[in-house]
This record gives sequence, structure tokens and C-alpha cells, in this order.
Amino acid sequence: MKKLTPIKQYLLGFSLIFLVLLISVVTVLYLSVKPRLDAEKLATQVAVEKADLTETSSVDLYNGSETYYSVYGTTSSGEQKIVSVGEDNGEVYVYSVNDGISRKEAKQVATANGATGISKVVYGIYDETPIWEVTATNGYYLVNFETSELVKKEGI
Repeated sequence: MKKLTPIKQYLLGFSLIFLVLLISVVTVLYLSVKPRLDAEKLATQVAVEKADLTETSSVDLYNGSETYYSVYGTTSSGEQKIVSVGEDNGEVYVYSVNDGISRKEAKQVATANGATGISKVVYGIYDETPIWEVTATNGYYLVNFETSELVKKEGI
């Protein structure tokens, strides 16, 4: 058997340490994301059952006083729906996309009420009312999905 030179021994040792660290980091990241992925999967299953969705496109996570996963999808008749599933209470709210305002309109309402540097807009349920939560650099703006009125402004 051929003996390794000291440089090759160091390279082999560093490579093994790097490989172990890489596997550890990937494992920790996966384990940290897994609960959310599982909850999104469950919310999607509930949405498909309760609203007869044939296709889903995305899931929003709203963390207000309660946590809701909002699933966007289409029924067999082609109607677009938003289904919000409560994480803790299991409540399910189903709304047609045509029953309220769009993300873009919610951004405009928030901007008109002082929002600057908008980073995201998510759908959720606040006090049993469907809302868009607009996240801005200067706070959170809750815009009523059905009436387009500002429900609440929370400063950061």
C-alpha cells in the first residue's frame, strides 16, 4: 500500500471535515423547514377537500393574532378561489378571487395610507375578516379584501 504524503493527508482530512459540515448544514436547514412544508401540505389537502379545488398554485402564510395558511387554487369550473386554513383552530374560509380586491389594489390602498418600501403582500384572516397584509418598511397595513378599506395599521 502506498503511503500518503503529508499534504495529501491534510487535503483528505480537510475534505472529510468539509463534507461532514456540509451534510450537517443541509440537514439542519431541512429540519428547520420541514414543519412549515408539512403544514402547507396539510392546508393544501384541506383546501382541496373543502373547496373542491382541482389545481393549486401557491400558499401564503399569515401570522397575525392567529396563523392561517391561504391556498390559491382553481375549481373544476375554472373559478379561482382562496382557501384559508387556521393552523391552530382548524377553521376554513373559502372566498372567490372575484369577491374582493387584488394584491396590487391592496398595495395601492396601503401606499395611499402611508406605506413605504413595500416588501410583500399576503392574504389572511383577521378577526374573521379576509384581509391583505401589506408589509412595508414603516409597518404592517391590513386591508379588507372585500371592501378595500384600511382595517388596521401596525407600526414597526
